[in-house]
Amino acid sequence: MGARLLTLLLVLSLASACSSDSSSSPSATPSSAPTETPALAMTCAGEGTPTVVLEAGLNTSGDTFAALADTLAATTRVCWSDRAGVGGSPALPADAPDPWPGSSADALAAELESRGEAAPYVVLGWSYGGMVAQAFATRHADLTAGLVLEDSSVPEQFTDPAWGDIAWVDGGRAVDEEEAVAELSDVDLGDLPVVVLTAEELTRKLRLLWEGYQERLTASSGDAVHARAVGAGHAIHESTPDLVAAAVVDVVEAVRAEAPLGPCDGRYDDLGGRCLSPVGGYRR
Repeated sequence: MGARLLTLLLVLSLASACSSDSSSSPSATPSSAPTETPALAMTCAGEGTPTVVLEAGLNTSGDTFAALADTLAATTRVCWSDRAGVGGSPALPADAPDPWPGSSADALAAELESRGEAAPYVVLGWSYGGMVAQAFATRHADLTAGLVLEDSSVPEQFTDPAWGDIAWVDGGRAVDEEEAVAELSDVDLGDLPVVVLTAEELTRKLRLLWEGYQERLTASSGDAVHARAVGAGHAIHESTPDLVAAAVVDVVEAVRAEAPLGPCDGRYDDLGGRCLSPVGGYRR
């Protein structure tokens, strides 16, 4: 009987030890915390409100705006940054979702807040950055005072075969096109002051498509101005910098005066711009 009891106690002891080891194994540990978006590299200069925020094109560092920022800093506070994985900003963690304009807009808003850069913001978005600017205005309307859309990309470029096979990669990661199309296909900017600048480099069918997209963007606000950058390439801030600077200052001054931009009545004629008349769906 004593031997049997000893054997039983030994079996129970081993079972208890195995149970203890199992409960402390890696498979039983709590799941890790959600992935955090890394901080963005950001440069700011100047003083005044509203703060102008410059958002660059696809996979392009914000320092493309260095000269423009120097000009605008004489008028108000201005900031430019690099999206995750671009320029001086660290890449997104491997387990983070693929980027898209909405997630980039959220990261930009968080970075501005963490640095204490005062709202409201006038956001200039160039190319892909134009979709980030649109997402910023819709997702963070309380922080947004106005927009300048510099030859802005549009969700139709993800879906219309006329644009061919564009490699939508930003910061080393594929852009989530489905998210972009879902959120940005029908943007409503209310009466937000908006200047839409359209380059003139495209020809034939693509030019007609492109100007139609830009007209739709103009129609998304009840206080919008649309101007063509005559003879300009896609990077209007490089080929026609005075026009872009004037557009930003116009929006800044409208915000300060709490007044509408008013009609595009030739204000850019001496700066390489040509006002385009409102058509069809424009709400103004």
